[in-house]
Amino acid sequence: MLQKTRGLVLHNIKYSDSSIISHIYTEGFGRMSFLITGTRGKKSSVRINLLGHLSILEMEVYIKQSRDLQRVKEIRLHENFSSIPYDPVKNAVALFISEILYRTLQEQEKNLPLFSFLVNAIKIFDISERGFANFHLIFLIGLTRHLGFFPQNNYSPLKEYFDIENALFTDKQPVNPYFISPPESRYLSELMSSTFDMMDKVKLNGALRNSLVTGLLDYYRFHLPGMGKLKSISVMKEIFD
Repeated sequence: MLQKTRGLVLHNIKYSDSSIISHIYTEGFGRMSFLITGTRGKKSSVRINLLGHLSILEMEVYIKQSRDLQRVKEIRLHENFSSIPYDPVKNAVALFISEILYRTLQEQEKNLPLFSFLVNAIKIFDISERGFANFHLIFLIGLTRHLGFFPQNNYSPLKEYFDIENALFTDKQPVNPYFISPPESRYLSELMSSTFDMMDKVKLNGALRNSLVTGLLDYYRFHLPGMGKLKSISVMKEIFD
């Protein structure tokens, strides 16, 4: 059945010289995989440059739930990015975020609050001219609300260890190795209370920022055991070091 939906590009895999499989998180159907043919031909209706990391699309697609690969009639950009494809730092962050989403979003069902969160966050990131170095940290924390393991922000000077397993702050270092120590835990608490329009309010140096992203990825892996290691994290750490 022909359907219209918005979609967010997560990951592309080469299928042939002129075709790709594009994994897209759609507004109407959740995560879907699309076989897109003829992407490099002069007369192609879907150009490869439309399918960059986190591109927001308007799509006309043929959806058949019993089929692993869906088909596309037409794709066009819903949002023309002003900076993400052209800024090396933003492009690296977009690659990191798209890999996170590719590994964590698996449900093939509509989730409008999640889709709205993703699109709004990406639009804010694209138009931010400065002060976006904490974007990926606030994004990772915000995403946990929709994935079902948002942590309890009960930090205090007496509870300054973040217990990854129990998703809260505690007064003693956990006996297991899954925790975030002070001072990173205090900054984690501040980031939990932050929004994207406040992302430059938490002052972090490169070492703290990289330590926090490591801790947050450990948190993700504990609660999503199948997530695995990210290829893009090394580039991210080099950027913010």
